[in-house]
Amino acid sequence: MERDVQVSVVQHEPGGMEARPQNVAFIVDSLRRLAGLGSQLAVFPEVGITSFFRHAPGGLKAYWDGGTIAVDGPELGAIAEAARGCGIHAVVGFAERSEIAGMIFNSAALVGPEGVIGVTRKLHMPGIEKLYYTPGEHVEAFDCALGRIGIAICYDAMFPEYFKALSDQGVDIIAITSSTWAGGAKGGVGLQSAKRDYWNALPMVTAIQNQAFVVACNACGRLDMGPQAGVWERLGLSQIVAPTGEILERAGPNEAETLTATLATADLVAARTSYRFLTDRLL
Repeated sequence: MERDVQVSVVQHEPGGMEARPQNVAFIVDSLRRLAGLGSQLAVFPEVGITSFFRHAPGGLKAYWDGGTIAVDGPELGAIAEAARGCGIHAVVGFAERSEIAGMIFNSAALVGPEGVIGVTRKLHMPGIEKLYYTPGEHVEAFDCALGRIGIAICYDAMFPEYFKALSDQGVDIIAITSSTWAGGAKGGVGLQSAKRDYWNALPMVTAIQNQAFVVACNACGRLDMGPQAGVWERLGLSQIVAPTGEILERAGPNEAETLTATLATADLVAARTSYRFLTDRLL
């Protein structure tokens, strides 16, 4: 990362599978608005283009038929066109339609003025996601005009080895795109009382340990996950954190909110010349 970068996190409530055109339009409009305010990178929630499955008999086929998109499809094409038109980069999530029939990946793309720069596929699947998504196979960082960026998708952020793999590739910025649920009776995996605490702490700990900026976007609002799962509530609490551990911006627990901060190259240098974790670690 050779120069400072202004980033934004768009915490919002993506629509369901049937709202894909509206989800794409929201992302495109947001990119134009944020670019006009000087942002160079915008991060959106997990599967924010396509939404999740609805857990029901025949749910996998219904998701394949109506809830997946291809990397070279019109949805990412429209987002790439917007990025090109206003000179901004974005991290956007979607259910990726594999070339192998019936196989779906939970994916996120780094999109820039040059088009789709890279795609990350979620490795770790919690709970019922195992019934719908095929795990990815690689942890990969992507070079772009802003620096070297790595992407973690929601549950992948629970595994420090994932971030270690990105750190080993020299990332400057870690983008976390997520739809972390409130837990307990409000849906998803985990205890409601504990999830807020550790989700608040996770971006800061990740930034310090890996000496990189963390731009963490979680969704907010609710989503009907189908008759066998019910309505789940998201946790919110998006954050932008410096590698020094300073929380630059933090969102509330479950409201739509846009965060914007400047990632200063000086903070990256300060962190890495203070505690030399990248040099001193032995594993």
